[in-house]
Amino acid sequence: MSHLHETRSRKIAGRWLLTALLLLGGCIAHAESLQDGPYVVRSSDGKWLARWIDGEFATARVRERLVDVGDAVTIGAVGALPPFDVKIRGVAKLAPDEIDVSSRTPLFVMADTHGEFEIAVQLLQRQHVIDERLNWTFGKGQLAILGDVFDRGPQQTELLWLFYKLEAEAARAGGGVHLAIGNHEAMLLSGDERYLHPKYKQVAALLGSPRYAQLWSKQTLLGEWLRSRAAVFRLGEYLCLHGGISRELIDRGLTLQQTNAAVREFLEGASSERIEFVTGRSGPLWYRGYFAAQARAAGDEPALSADIDLIRERFKVGTILVGHTMVPSITPLYDGRVIAVQVYPHRDQDSRAPVMEGLSILRGKLFRARVDGSVEALAIQPR
Repeated sequence: MSHLHETRSRKIAGRWLLTALLLLGGCIAHAESLQDGPYVVRSSDGKWLARWIDGEFATARVRERLVDVGDAVTIGAVGALPPFDVKIRGVAKLAPDEIDVSSRTPLFVMADTHGEFEIAVQLLQRQHVIDERLNWTFGKGQLAILGDVFDRGPQQTELLWLFYKLEAEAARAGGGVHLAIGNHEAMLLSGDERYLHPKYKQVAALLGSPRYAQLWSKQTLLGEWLRSRAAVFRLGEYLCLHGGISRELIDRGLTLQQTNAAVREFLEGASSERIEFVTGRSGPLWYRGYFAAQARAAGDEPALSADIDLIRERFKVGTILVGHTMVPSITPLYDGRVIAVQVYPHRDQDSRAPVMEGLSILRGKLFRARVDGSVEALAIQPR
């Protein structure tokens, strides 16, 4: 059975206790509002039906309208952030396994936004990826999101609509937006709802769905789009993914195309030995072998320096970028050949100031990019 369906609570309970406390304040701020949507599902006549939920928890109502390709849907305001419109596009093409970009192309990398829309948006705004109206301003730059948009926080829907919108805007400007499938995407899309914010249970009930995951089925616009994304991709000289590449994956000879195909097949409900491996603890969604303490706590051996070089050689990259495992600040590992990107979005307990970081790459130089707009060069540059 896939490790995506195994109980991992005991291994991570302590690690997430602090996170839960940090998130509590943000959850309270949105506790009374049930605003959500739209959820866009294909209707019986082949058109799209968009459904929103508006109002407070006690008085929320559903509104809906038919939409078609080219129509715009509005995503509601959150806090001080404005509403924004998104144009419905046609059937999503499979995301590429490899994206060639110049070494001079600006890159911005973030990970594990986990429904924290306001904090993630502030990071993108202060780092000049988007403007105050949530429009793309990064020109020919490339934005990579290393998975785990779903679960824990209260605005995952808004985040996914934003990334969907920015993908089209970036393409028109000659840039790109690339969302990697993380373990929480794979969990939610396959029906595992253990880590959902409580609000979404009521959303499902109001929309008449016995399971929240059904609102993200292949028959939905964003559900179809997510299933077309890659779990791991090469972006220029960087390998981008959620968890990490293990030595076992290399020894099996799996290509990027085969790895991504296995994840997509899993999301279609297929099962095979390869799918079980790719979606398990040594696959790119769950692997923690670059973090010695976490690997040993799980009974695994940390990756060796030689393993990292083998991965770089196999996929023709210089640096591996990963989320999934929390770090207090953007952290170079293995002399900068691996960069840990997941600085969990939260608010400082005392000041309530937002805390999050992304990785900014400008002309091959790497910087910690903070939510307050500041940047700091990494002390160790990759070789």
